[in-house]
Amino acid sequence: MRNGEAQLDSSDKSPQITVYDGANSIGGNKILLEDGKSALFLDFGLNFKLRDTYFSEFLAPRARRGLLDFLHLGLLPPLQGIYRQDLEPSDIDVWSRVSPSKAVTIQGVLLSHAHLDHSGYISFLREDTPVVASLATSLLSKAIQDTSQASLENEICYTTPKEDKEGYLASGNYRECPFIQRPFLICDCHLPPHQVEHFWSKSPSSRELKHSPLSFDTSIVGDLLIRSYPVDHSIFGATAYAVETTAGWVVYTGDLRLHGKFGNLTREFINQARALSPLALICEGTHVEPGETVTEKMVGEKAFEAVKKVQGLIIADFGPRNLERLITFQEIALSCGRQLVVTAKDLYLLWALSLAPQFEEINLDRAILLYQGIRDSKTKWEKELYQEYEAKTVTPHQIKENQNQFILCMSYWDINELIDINPSPDTLYIYSSSEAYDEEQKFDLNRLANWLRLFDIKSVGLPDPVTGKFKPAEKGYHASGHIGGAELLELIQEINPKYVIPVHTHCPDFFKKNLPSHQLRLPQKGLPITLL
Repeated sequence: MRNGEAQLDSSDKSPQITVYDGANSIGGNKILLEDGKSALFLDFGLNFKLRDTYFSEFLAPRARRGLLDFLHLGLLPPLQGIYRQDLEPSDIDVWSRVSPSKAVTIQGVLLSHAHLDHSGYISFLREDTPVVASLATSLLSKAIQDTSQASLENEICYTTPKEDKEGYLASGNYRECPFIQRPFLICDCHLPPHQVEHFWSKSPSSRELKHSPLSFDTSIVGDLLIRSYPVDHSIFGATAYAVETTAGWVVYTGDLRLHGKFGNLTREFINQARALSPLALICEGTHVEPGETVTEKMVGEKAFEAVKKVQGLIIADFGPRNLERLITFQEIALSCGRQLVVTAKDLYLLWALSLAPQFEEINLDRAILLYQGIRDSKTKWEKELYQEYEAKTVTPHQIKENQNQFILCMSYWDINELIDINPSPDTLYIYSSSEAYDEEQKFDLNRLANWLRLFDIKSVGLPDPVTGKFKPAEKGYHASGHIGGAELLELIQEINPKYVIPVHTHCPDFFKKNLPSHQLRLPQKGLPITLL
């Protein structure tokens, strides 16, 4: 065996970790932890890069064939016994396309946060598989599913039962086949407010929901003792976990950072993880390249300086689930005497998050208005939201007539709304999102630049459309959701595990260079690492 590489061991006496996805890739984490008769997954996400190898916007996996496409293309681990039976078409043995496969029974999934690259493929797991998560992650996961287009790849909190019609899998009639809700085990509180269960049990459409109440007993999954720790990330509710195995504690960071508004949570996690003297640390390594760290505080300060100089409309573009950034712009709006205008999806997510006790201070009445564009129809959840906030809606015409009164939170995907708003040339577009990491994202940047030129709109924070990278003058309007390389090495040194297993990274050489070979266990997809 070469230094730093995973080793294959057929012994079932020692705990094993198998990274089925997330090894040498960003996202898609699917990490199986086995110890005796107990087994669980650390996240079960969608690997966007691997999916994009085969599919595009207009070429998608065939939902009518259930598991077949996903197993054949390696998008799902070759593990029998963990997937929904209603996704196996009757005209073919889907497992004949996978060699070798392994039979396994899992007792649950520890979900670190609500980003789809960590949660998305929970959709395929058996409906009775428990998902352990923070209350905020659970609420956001349901809100994201409620507001998303129905898809086999985002049925995280509830599933649409499939009926087999000679190999063609179709959704059951909505009058006869309700959604089936997954069991969620809440790891960070003991008793939720009444409105949490009301939201959790509510269907977003005309299809009824077969409700599974939230559970609050999460200390044991299978025979494994579980501990959870809130951490800071670019989505609220992010959680790190520790699992006590027969050989010692295994700690999983999920995605985390130290430079957000709640970096203190990550520091407290480091202290508590160190006290466990862990056998293994499974850690992310997304942004380990050297460079200056931009903090969320710096983003707020720089955006505020840009906003207060503008007499016209402000358009703020940031990640669709980055509610921390939304709240930053809410604070800027209050400081500048403006109203923050948000889309229905953003307001729905913010409202769902506010149901969690630790986020109940979120004030939906402070300078927030709901954008009411021209639509041909609305879904059930949208109708209810617009009825609830009827007195706090704003139309494109109202924005057009009073442009200096608003900060409009919209992204590239909403850019065609500018035709109705017809912003004046003194409008400022603040791009508060990440650089472009692939060619398609660079194409999107070029299209966005075309829209801004069309309306003669100035911008700040926009990456170069050719390289996808920030020019020096455009840096500082976005803070990464991931820990930097130097801070990550400090985290590893502080926790001081016997083994380090890096996932969610494209930079294995960073770990080879900075960690001793006896400590490093570089995972290979599908090969077990035995914890001795």
